[in-house]
Amino acid sequence: MTVTVEALGAVCRLDRRTTAASGALDRGLGFVGMEHVDPETGQITFGQGSRTGEGKSQAFLFDDRHVLFGKLRPYLRKVALPTQPGCASTELVPLLPDASRLDRSYLFHWVRRRSVIDALMAKNTGARMPRADMSVLLDMPISLPPLDKQRQIVGLLDRAAEIRRRADAARAKARAIVPALFLEMFGDPATNPKGWPLINLGELMVRITGGKNVEAGKGTSRYRILKVSAVTTGQFKAQESKPAPDDHVPASAHYVRSGDFLFSRANTSELVGAVAIVDEAPDDLLLPDKIWRIEWDSERLTPLYAYSLLRTPEVRRVFAVIGSGTSGSMKNISQAKLRRVTVPLPSLPLQVSFAEQAHRIETTARALNAAAAKAEAMAVALSAQVFN
Repeated sequence: MTVTVEALGAVCRLDRRTTAASGALDRGLGFVGMEHVDPETGQITFGQGSRTGEGKSQAFLFDDRHVLFGKLRPYLRKVALPTQPGCASTELVPLLPDASRLDRSYLFHWVRRRSVIDALMAKNTGARMPRADMSVLLDMPISLPPLDKQRQIVGLLDRAAEIRRRADAARAKARAIVPALFLEMFGDPATNPKGWPLINLGELMVRITGGKNVEAGKGTSRYRILKVSAVTTGQFKAQESKPAPDDHVPASAHYVRSGDFLFSRANTSELVGAVAIVDEAPDDLLLPDKIWRIEWDSERLTPLYAYSLLRTPEVRRVFAVIGSGTSGSMKNISQAKLRRVTVPLPSLPLQVSFAEQAHRIETTARALNAAAAKAEAMAVALSAQVFN
């Protein structure tokens, strides 16, 4: 098999044909903005009330021969494979490959690679809103196997991406079952339809432990300190951390431990009070002052019930209200106010039954996580192999 290497500009050009953006729909052309491009699939996803180009003077014309490349903030990976003619924001540049030498889908996968994006970001223009220099893109070398081989490579990459998408979707569905199961077993905390006893959270807590407020270090310390973003999604993310100061010596209570129940006491109104349970804690990872470890009374409360309870919309609204601070950008919940929050408390056996079912669902979700990660690694390795 003969593989040649060319500058992208030798087999692809920028197609800068334009039209008046306003009234594009009147001419049978849908208008595509950056917001309409799905960065994961490359599909153009028009939502309800999708834009029609009003307020735009010019737009690029495209059809199903092109790849649309988002030059504004290229790290967003806004790259699209259109399936029909349309017009696009001038931030989406139509790339027109030479169909006799470069398969369009092969170009799509090549241009989305991390190495390509990093090279463009290294030479971007604009500080706050970086834009890719398209001449840099056209100067980049691209490996060109025969067209039939390019299409085989595309098939492999598409299958790997589809495995990842299916695993991601299945994982999201699995985790969505837990809140529904909670409501079925215990009812909405806002109305407490099953008449559970109402208890202050403080009566269910054994201990609250916070870390120390320190500035980030230079990266030479073996210790890392969690950031609040480690818990905001509800799933513990150990990688969301910063280096500790070089001379920092942590207290033994400040180490993050597997099984810890973490609570973000400070964040925006929407995110304050976020919780997560640590599945596995790396060595030398520390609590910050803005995240507490809460230890519950195991004879009255299971951590998984507490986790689901504190993530319900009703309790989230309470956290937003009791958070102090005049700015919406950062609210803070005091221990005293948290302890006074009233919640329904079902019987421990029912909580245990819920926890067992939730644990099985979470185990499935983690297996799907592993499948998605494996598919992603396969796609990255395959991409590196074929494009290099």
